[in-house]
Amino acid sequence: MMTDKEFYFSVGLHDIPWGRLVHWYGRAIDFPACFYDLLSDDPVKQKTAIGNIAMNIEHQDGIMMATPFTLIFLFRLLAFESTNKIQILNTVLTVIKAAKFQTEYYENEVVENKITHIQELLDEKYIWPEFESEDQDEICWEEFEYGDEHYFWLKYIFDITETYSFTLTGFTEEAEMNTAGKIITVLKETYHQFK
Repeated sequence: MMTDKEFYFSVGLHDIPWGRLVHWYGRAIDFPACFYDLLSDDPVKQKTAIGNIAMNIEHQDGIMMATPFTLIFLFRLLAFESTNKIQILNTVLTVIKAAKFQTEYYENEVVENKITHIQELLDEKYIWPEFESEDQDEICWEEFEYGDEHYFWLKYIFDITETYSFTLTGFTEEAEMNTAGKIITVLKETYHQFK
């Protein structure tokens, strides 16, 4: 199995089973199209895509199953000239602030260290079954409860951000620099808890 860092840099967009990962409003099957739209020359398409992603991967300071995997591709998209950097950075900042907030739940908790690689979060026991019908998905939502894997969603949000933190230092626009700086600050305040 490749290391986590190797995975972050080499996993392909279509290697992730988006249709079996859920965000706050359903399956993340539409995320690949959103990532492509973030590369569009049309600023309206970009804004709609990042809005859709942002709304789905963070909600009221909560994160979800699809959130860490989404971050990998958001960080990669910062390297493209055509992307709206501030929109992506604001989304990353919202996610990492939510993850920091969620981390407080584990300050006095002992979490069994059962997940050692991010790829394990794609194991059958942690993701949803293949899509059958909307009715079946309603049942899945009613029965959906996550356990310690929530802790590892948080852990990998910070690990991915740390790995890609080199992308946060090359901005020249003031708003981009300020937002990148805030991401780095939250990372420094929280990441040590997962080492």
